[in-house]
Amino acid sequence: MPEYKTKNKESDLRLSIHVHVNGFSFFTHDQKINKASKIYREVFDSYVPVENLHEHIRAALKTQGMLEQSYNEVRCSVENNLATLVPKSLFEEAALHEYVEKDIDVKPNDFITYDVQPSSDWICVYAPFVNVNNMLLDAFGAFRYFHAVSVWLSALSRYRAADGTLVWSLYKEQEHLHITLLRDKKLQFYNCFEASKEKDVIYYVLLTAKEKNISPNEVPLFIAGDIAVDDEIYKVLHEFVRSINPLIVENDLEHVIPRISSHQDFCLLNLF
Repeated sequence: MPEYKTKNKESDLRLSIHVHVNGFSFFTHDQKINKASKIYREVFDSYVPVENLHEHIRAALKTQGMLEQSYNEVRCSVENNLATLVPKSLFEEAALHEYVEKDIDVKPNDFITYDVQPSSDWICVYAPFVNVNNMLLDAFGAFRYFHAVSVWLSALSRYRAADGTLVWSLYKEQEHLHITLLRDKKLQFYNCFEASKEKDVIYYVLLTAKEKNISPNEVPLFIAGDIAVDDEIYKVLHEFVRSINPLIVENDLEHVIPRISSHQDFCLLNLF
């Protein structure tokens, strides 16, 4: 990334943005008083081609008055199904395309990048939304970006309520279902599935449980993303999984306005 300085760095505000193929969300954090001063979430009413995603996000940021604000730091997480995890012991920066092309349809000229989490034994290799990155760079100057899977897994590995030997979790964003298994904080399994219906979610959750010898009656399932505790997916999951635990963001950030759902916006709120 070019060496730009974040515009208007003297501000006390930090802007965090979460982007996925069907929408985005953001919140601003006033570091001086340690409070979230503005929170916003939008799911697009109709399909938006990935190549036009930046236009819709920029228009919404403008409408919400975010382009006129000053920030000392901007962070962004991106969620898509264009990611894979590589053990740190095997990772080579020169092989980025080789890692993703095994599971993902990428072109030779596609930009591939990676996230490094110091306390983790894996590296997330992925294709970001380049047009969104360029728009944010033009609007705000330098910013930090991560894949949402990196944010989710990193937070999960530190999650106090999931300190058991075996941690089983799913993260759903629209039709993408990410499922992982950690043992003693080390990655045992990760995969992303297309799940457009309730039965798809149940199928992949139970398939993973069967293949990884997880007992749904004994091992709790930690959930994040757009699964509400009163929707059909949650209700049907509860028929097969004894303990379902929405992931709660563990930071001391206060909210001066009603906050969005902690587990539904787990990746956004962990950009704090």
